[in-house]
Amino acid sequence: MSFRYIPCVLALATLTAACSGSGDDLQVFGGNTDIINHRISMHDGVITVRAPGVPNATVDPQGQFAIDGQNVTVNDAQRALLQRYSAAGRKMHDDAVATGKAGADTATKALSMAAGKMTGAESTEESRQKMDAAAQDVQQAAAKICDDLAEMKSAQDELAVQLDAFKPYGQAVTQQGIDKCRSSGKH
Repeated sequence: MSFRYIPCVLALATLTAACSGSGDDLQVFGGNTDIINHRISMHDGVITVRAPGVPNATVDPQGQFAIDGQNVTVNDAQRALLQRYSAAGRKMHDDAVATGKAGADTATKALSMAAGKMTGAESTEESRQKMDAAAQDVQQAAAKICDDLAEMKSAQDELAVQLDAFKPYGQAVTQQGIDKCRSSGKH
């Protein structure tokens, strides 16, 4: 195996932590707190949304929406959208964890294949095929994160139309952020 594959594998594995460094992109997943972008974080399943000029808002898994700690009254349709928004955030966390595991597995395989190549145990073609397959697994897993982000934006857009109190938070996930996420996963 050519050592030139190792940086590619490690870069692809890094996708589990970030699509890139800009504020609209996914940044950090893990532990009890996930930072989805500079406007959205999730701690123990509760999503916090930040917007300029207004207090922070939260959405819990049951679809309770609160602004500055004060619950906002919502109807059943709005609660269902809030639950969908929350579920997309939780799914994103789960998919990020799965991507991280796939990335770690790929990095382990890369190091093992490098050792095998140095000892002559594998041909260059065998190593390349294994590396390509492992990298494809990571790309597929990472693509799910971007799909989750798109689902979150869809729910966000509907909430901004149907729930006046949510309107100031309706730009937390942008199409640009989704597009960057998707383009980052193709490299």
